[in-house]
Amino acid sequence: MTSQKPVVVIIHGAFFSPMHYRRLIEPLRAQGYVVISPPMPTTGLDDSVAGKTYVDDVKRILELLTPYLDEGREAVVLGHSQGGIAASALTEGQTIQDRKVKGLKGGIKAVIYLTALAIPVKGATLLGLLGGTLPPIYRVEGPFYVLTELALSPEGGDMRVPEEEQQGLAKSLVHQSKASLEAPVQYTAVDVTVPKTYIVCSEDPSLPATLQESMAQAAGCKVVKIEAGHFPFLESAEKAKEVVDVIVEIAGQ
Repeated sequence: MTSQKPVVVIIHGAFFSPMHYRRLIEPLRAQGYVVISPPMPTTGLDDSVAGKTYVDDVKRILELLTPYLDEGREAVVLGHSQGGIAASALTEGQTIQDRKVKGLKGGIKAVIYLTALAIPVKGATLLGLLGGTLPPIYRVEGPFYVLTELALSPEGGDMRVPEEEQQGLAKSLVHQSKASLEAPVQYTAVDVTVPKTYIVCSEDPSLPATLQESMAQAAGCKVVKIEAGHFPFLESAEKAKEVVDVIVEIAGQ
């Protein structure tokens, strides 16, 4: 029987939704990959996000991924930005080896962090990594963190996103659960036992390359560097292809 390609899981970052990742999702599907990339419970525009953390994100992904694993499929997980927290936690008990011990088929074979929070210290929080205070691109609004106008401005944003696309992007962003930025991480990138790759985006103003590299080193990740900002998949089709090529290479290993 011909072996099937791994399922690819793409976990979006804070304030974003799967629609923003179509330059990754569509080329992978065109190559025959099943891609799972649901909207996370921690993001949205209503009070359903209140109190939601990466634990809820992991639960949502497992609801969609588990049927494939139970069929014997393997999976490659990519987490972008805050999605790196859920990417790490998703592997707990779900690697190929973990499932084999339990008499189950399939499992997660690799994790990719795309300029992501590969947090190496148990109990750390995203807010703590930001210094314990909100950056000027965030404000509190009820159970949400909301992006301010500064987020995509020349002073505060990632201006490598084409200028003609910035206004549409700003209108399409959603809110983020306060709890998701404040929840202590209990399963870290160091705890992940499958092969790990960190795609360092060298021109990222939001998560500096030095911080990306330090997290990658602490977690024991292989490092791949691309010249891009925080959103390589929004910069251009060429930058998106660089990310897709890394996913495909790892999926084939």
